[in-house]
Amino acid sequence: MERWAVSTVTTRQNLVPRVLGVEDGGELSSQFEGLTEGADGKQGISSNPANLPISALIPFWDMANHRSGKITSFYDQAAGQMECTAQEAYKSGEQYFIYYGDRSNADRLVHNGFVDMQNPKDYVQIRLGLSPTDALAEQRAMLLAELNIERKAELRVLPAPEHISGELLAFVRVFNMSKEQLEHWCSDLERAVDLLHIDCALETDLETRTWQYLYQRLKLLLGVLEVTLKEADELKQLEALQQQADASEIDIMVLQYRRLERRILSDALQYAQERLKV
Repeated sequence: MERWAVSTVTTRQNLVPRVLGVEDGGELSSQFEGLTEGADGKQGISSNPANLPISALIPFWDMANHRSGKITSFYDQAAGQMECTAQEAYKSGEQYFIYYGDRSNADRLVHNGFVDMQNPKDYVQIRLGLSPTDALAEQRAMLLAELNIERKAELRVLPAPEHISGELLAFVRVFNMSKEQLEHWCSDLERAVDLLHIDCALETDLETRTWQYLYQRLKLLLGVLEVTLKEADELKQLEALQQQADASEIDIMVLQYRRLERRILSDALQYAQERLKV
């Protein structure tokens, strides 16, 4: 019961301004527009570190369920209140929905208690890092820093049609660069942003190494899923649970999440394979 109570509160709380003070010219000092850590998924940013937000429950609004769309909930600084407008027309008696914000299904499951089977903002994270024994590690890190990418980072594999995020692609490109290629790119760091784009002009051997690396990494991740539970058994278990009246919703959602994760990785693997053929 205690875990249920804590989970209920922490998944429904949102950040709002702690103090609505005034600064020069009578302007409100708190600069929070959106909300975070709760249903609508937005995060406000303060121009003054002293004005940290406070977690709060917002009656009635925090009971609204999710539907994909756009964020329509904001904090009105002048009025000192939360305001939310409808995403679409609805009639009296119909359920009112809000958009919980851009979150992966992993975050949806952990923070909101469900998975969205049609989540256009879903992704799977891959952890990558530069080796401390790499003689070129510092040069690689300098180039990555120009792209605001850490030397150890969690990078995103995306649903179709993007498949590979720009940051993931850039990291793997830098990771696979030879000494000469690194020197070339480090000599003109303003061009580093080009590495984020799929059509960046690179040597054929570098592009081949990049997509071979991504292909092998994606294949490895899919292999881990297959070892823990084969795809055919995964589907059978899910179908069996969905037919049981007393089935655990948590067990169903975990299997649904696995299938969504597998689909993203499988599609990206096929995409990487196709890039290798180009």
